[in-house]
Parts: sequence; C-alpha cells; structure tokens
Amino acid sequence: MKFINTLLKGMAIGVSNVIPGISAGTLMVLLGIYDELVEAIGNILTNKSKRKDYLLFLLPLAIGAVGGVLVFASLITLLIERYAAPIQFFFIGLVLGSIPAVLRMHHEMKPSILRLAAFVVGLGLVIFLGIEERLGISAHIAAGTSSLLGFLLFAAVGFLAGGTMVTPGVSGAYVFLLTDTYEPIMQALASLTQPPIHWGVLISVAAGAGIGLLVCSRLIALALERQPAVTLYVILGLICGSLVGLWPAGLEVSASSLASMLALIPGIAIAYLLGRSAKSGSPRSHVVRKEVV
Repeated sequence: MKFINTLLKGMAIGVSNVIPGISAGTLMVLLGIYDELVEAIGNILTNKSKRKDYLLFLLPLAIGAVGGVLVFASLITLLIERYAAPIQFFFIGLVLGSIPAVLRMHHEMKPSILRLAAFVVGLGLVIFLGIEERLGISAHIAAGTSSLLGFLLFAAVGFLAGGTMVTPGVSGAYVFLLTDTYEPIMQALASLTQPPIHWGVLISVAAGAGIGLLVCSRLIALALERQPAVTLYVILGLICGSLVGLWPAGLEVSASSLASMLALIPGIAIAYLLGRSAKSGSPRSHVVRKEVV
C-alpha cells in the first residue's frame, strides 16, 4: 500500500515538471514528502546505513514520475491550452493553500530580520524569472539537436531544471521556456510514444537533470540541517513569488474571468486537505532541528 501511495505521488510530481509555472517542489510540500525526498537524494551517496531505506522510497517515486510524464503530460497540456485561465487559477489556489504546509515544517517559524530577508530573496528571484519570461528578454539557446554542442547545452538546461525540481516555487518547465528549449524537449518526450525517438535530447536532458537533482538536493539538505527556519523562509518566498508567473497574462475583468477565478476555491481546498493529511499521516518531521540565527 505504501508503495502504491508513493507511486501515485510520483506520478503527480512527474506531471508537474512539464507544466510551466507549476513547481514540483511546491507539490512535494503539499504531498508531505519534500523534506524526506531532499534528505534521501541529498544523502544517498554518503549515508550507507540508510541507503536501502532511501532507495525503497525513491524507486516508486521515480517510476511514478516517469509514468506521470508519459501518461498524463499530453492531457494536462491540452487542458491548459483549452481552459488556460481556470487551470491557472486552480494552480494559484494550490500554491496559496501550500503556505500553511511550509509553516508547519519547522517547530519555530517566528519572523526575524534574517528570516524576512531570506523571504525577500526567494520572492525576488522568482518574480524576476517570471517577469523575464513575460518580457521575452532571456537569452535563447540556439542549439541544434544533432551536434555535440547542442547536446551539452541541453544537458546544462537539464541540470538547471533538475535543481528546480527540489526548489519549491520554481518550475522546471520555466527553465525550458526561458532557454527556448521547451518545444524540442516536449517533442522529444512525445517521440517516446511516436517514434523515431529523439535519444540525443532525452539522454542529454536526463543526465543533466539527474546531476542537478543530486547537487541541489544535497545543498538544500545541508541548509535544512543547519538553518531550517531561514531555509524555509526562502522556500516560502519562492512559493509566493511563483504566483506572478501563474497569473494569466492579459486577463481582463469580465464575467468569464470572474468565473475562472472560482477555480481558486477547489485549489486552495485541495492544497489545505493535502497538507493536513500529510501532517497527520507522517509520524516524524525531518525539519525539526534547532538552529542558530
């Protein structure tokens, strides 16, 4: 039962990784597995005594994530194309509803100057990324998909996207958009079910993402060990900043837009219920260590 539960959570995380604006890290917080996943990935190479436990947790999560991308990504993308505003407001509701879950990840989250500064840093980073994407001022990667340089650049993009997978508030798909690689990467994923398969792009991105995931998970795991509350305030800023990128572009006040905003309600409700169930279903919290601020 636990295997199936983790598998389903992995599927949800996999789908989130191909939707611009939706952070897999935020979803992990909602599902109650964020700190456990960061600990597992960050320490799997160094903590031999718990390596088996880490693998038993990560294996169904990875299988589910791959399955989620292959099975549901096209459907979710189609829904976003046809019902963009309601879907985006639903995601905004999920983000808003995830904030209490972050605040419960540490036993002492009282604001301080250092913690508020950390919040501003996280908030500013994601707002900058959102504005940059909207204005189209980012540098584009003009890499061919059949050259060595192209594969190296796709690997670099994968590294950045892999890091964002464990960074709440930052969407891996945003990285693809900002580097002008979203379309070729989505085409490569689609080729898995519609050959010929674009192996070069897939292997390059997957390799880069795997390394980025390991490196960033290790850094975040260390940060949560040494400065949990400060780290969580950065995460809180990242999550709040992601609302800028999720807000529908060019939205005008009308009966239709007001109806779309109603999708906020189920989003907030689902996020709140997920956060509560994750808390009650987990007997331990990884982010409970004391810190020196």
